[in-house]
Amino acid sequence: MDKAIRFACIAMLSATVTIGAYAQGAATEAASPRDAAAVDETTLAIADAPPAEAVGATSSIGPYFLRMMLVLGLVIAAIYGMYALLKRSARPKSADDSYLRVLAATTLAAGRSLHVVSLGDKAWLIGSTDTSVGLISEIQDKELIDALALRAAEAPQTPRKDFASMLIELLGRKAVKKTAVPDPGDFFSRQKDRLKKF
Repeated sequence: MDKAIRFACIAMLSATVTIGAYAQGAATEAASPRDAAAVDETTLAIADAPPAEAVGATSSIGPYFLRMMLVLGLVIAAIYGMYALLKRSARPKSADDSYLRVLAATTLAAGRSLHVVSLGDKAWLIGSTDTSVGLISEIQDKELIDALALRAAEAPQTPRKDFASMLIELLGRKAVKKTAVPDPGDFFSRQKDRLKKF
């Protein structure tokens, strides 16, 4: 699935670049005459009034506007398609299982951590990295399992937050922070204590 999403994103990006380059090349080609060097200016005849069909063809912006709207529509469709693929590839939220729980977890290093996972009355120590998960040992001590389960039940369960809520929380805290105005009496007491040390 991940390879398919990458391939689709690369295909959409290359199609957008190709369409943009074609539209730019077509506009440049229409603006510049092809055989400007082959025309001899001495042989040109100056007419009194230009023909009506030539004036109408050069002053019409309809085809350019239509091409611009078509390219804009394709770009918007590509962006929407990428958004839909990324949304579909996001992992669905799994329901909490009351029997299978992570009792404890600790991070050893970047991308490496240990977890104690329980299922019923049994528990296992599991090591995980960015690329794999492996069983280290089974925990046999019933009292340790019960203590870990009790501590996990008492700990507040905070649901995972999405990026937007974390950003709002982060910005909200900065906005709420105010610089504390020092008490003048506190300043003088600190200075008095400093002078006593001398």
